[in-house]
Amino acid sequence: MSEHPCFETLDRSRKAYSYGEHQQSLALAEASYRMLKEIPGAPPQAGLVIGWYGFLLAHVGKKKAEALKLVREAANAAFWEPRVFEYLARVELQSGGRDKALRAVRRGLALAPGDRELGNLRRMIGVRGKPTLSFLDRSHPLNRMFGQWRAHSAS
Repeated sequence: MSEHPCFETLDRSRKAYSYGEHQQSLALAEASYRMLKEIPGAPPQAGLVIGWYGFLLAHVGKKKAEALKLVREAANAAFWEPRVFEYLARVELQSGGRDKALRAVRRGLALAPGDRELGNLRRMIGVRGKPTLSFLDRSHPLNRMFGQWRAHSAS
């Protein structure tokens, strides 16, 4: 990826996470983030470090407000990296922002249409169909009834 030392620590953090060592992964991600801030010469891909740390801060550290700030910063800094949009979507979802999460997934998929993680996330979030009776509000009892009927008959 890059010669900056934060990326080696980032890789170690990702490995620890994949082995189920979430607290260790968070500690390594925090160290990677600090290296990024303290050691000059960070490349443009540094948004991946910020995004990963933000994701872990929400998922493991349960600090959603701080995590949201970080992953949004990452999405602005590395707007060409689909992975930061996955992190952003996951944190938005944890924070109750379904629409914002779906927007982040769409931005990531626009960059990498075949990305498996983003595709899985999009299916998990789900996309609402149009109201059955478009001249009525989505929350109208008839639309709710017909929509539930349509959803059950499709499965």
